[in-house]
Amino acid sequence: MNNKEQHNLTEDLYRNVATRTCHTLLALKGILLVAAIVLISSTKEISIAKSCDLEKVLVSFGVDQTSPCKYDDIKKKSTNLCTLGILFLVLNGIIFLLILNFLWIPKNKKFGMRIALVVVYAIVAAVYSGLAIKFYKEVLDSKERQTDTNFSHIKTTMMTLLMKNYTSDNVTSGDAISDSWNKFFIEYDCCAINQVTGTTNDFDSTPWCTTSGSCQATASQIPKTCCNGVSEDDYESAPTTCHSSVNPGTFRSNCMIPIKKLSTINIGECQISLVLITLLTIGTLGIAEFLLEGILISYFCCLIRNKIWPPKKEETEMDEKRN
Repeated sequence: MNNKEQHNLTEDLYRNVATRTCHTLLALKGILLVAAIVLISSTKEISIAKSCDLEKVLVSFGVDQTSPCKYDDIKKKSTNLCTLGILFLVLNGIIFLLILNFLWIPKNKKFGMRIALVVVYAIVAAVYSGLAIKFYKEVLDSKERQTDTNFSHIKTTMMTLLMKNYTSDNVTSGDAISDSWNKFFIEYDCCAINQVTGTTNDFDSTPWCTTSGSCQATASQIPKTCCNGVSEDDYESAPTTCHSSVNPGTFRSNCMIPIKKLSTINIGECQISLVLITLLTIGTLGIAEFLLEGILISYFCCLIRNKIWPPKKEETEMDEKRN
């Protein structure tokens, strides 16, 4: 077999390997584009889910409980995950078009460009697959850490803090925690932690009743802010039948009811599972793409090392004249 025949065989082999690899990469890119769209859609839904305001309220009362709502951590990550999905979509879309262009490059042209492009593709694949796997692990860890909100613990803690820190039934008393309690009573239409049933109630052991305040002075048995229909503007004129006599039907229900509603966050486990599957798919296919491109680079290097590709300039010129 002469050099010309060897060159033609090598050229045909190269074309077959490169073309098949590119077709496989195009198929992978197509799947990755779909996965990126799914990631953007699923994380967007999570990001606009109803917020869990429980942590903010608990902090205002002095309750130290980070992320008391299930999947709240994942909701906080959703914006970054959505941005990551957009990045995946743009990168893979550009590379999809470049691979198509790679197939259109004439067979004896721009050999150096071919190698450079494949190296760039491999680097990009390694980076985005690494990012996908990193975020997959973060979301999985957050999912495994999340448990249903422990309302028993919250109730016990809030009761302790109420008895320790509640000093006034005035919304502008100057005591930040007491003010927070009173504003909460009005805003969320509630009163105390346990249901008030009469003059004996949760406030009996608070400083407002034991040290100083209208309760300690026996003018009130429950805060005026607990009375039905009052606002921050008119609570001071609440009827005595409510705050002093504590007549049934004049005051609000206990605050555990709105607190449970505050913990609501409309994120289903299926949405979290979809995000995890999508990230794992992107990471796995990114690794597969990196390996394919590594094989292609190795093949190029083998051809160069054996000095059988690219063809010599004289051979290329002769082929072009014949054509």
